[in-house]
Amino acid sequence: MAGVNHTDRGMIRILFFGRPADALGPERHLALPEGGATVGDLRRILAATDARAAEVLLRPDVRASVDAVVVPEDTPVRPGQEVAYFSIFSGG
Repeated sequence: MAGVNHTDRGMIRILFFGRPADALGPERHLALPEGGATVGDLRRILAATDARAAEVLLRPDVRASVDAVVVPEDTPVRPGQEVAYFSIFSGG
């Protein structure tokens, strides 16, 4: 989204790679819930608001990272951080 500063209070930049990017585009911006959220919470929020997101993000082969570090689902996310969802890649 042009003009959106993802460091604004409560905003998260979410990037998508692989299968998630094919279905959802390269990125979105999302306001964090008032009580905070984990990467798993964000995944479920996106899935609840978009059928395409549900189809791809709830797959067991989609992982998450925060600020370019792969993290477990219970990792808290803070405003200004960059979250990415990506499919596991295989190949040689």
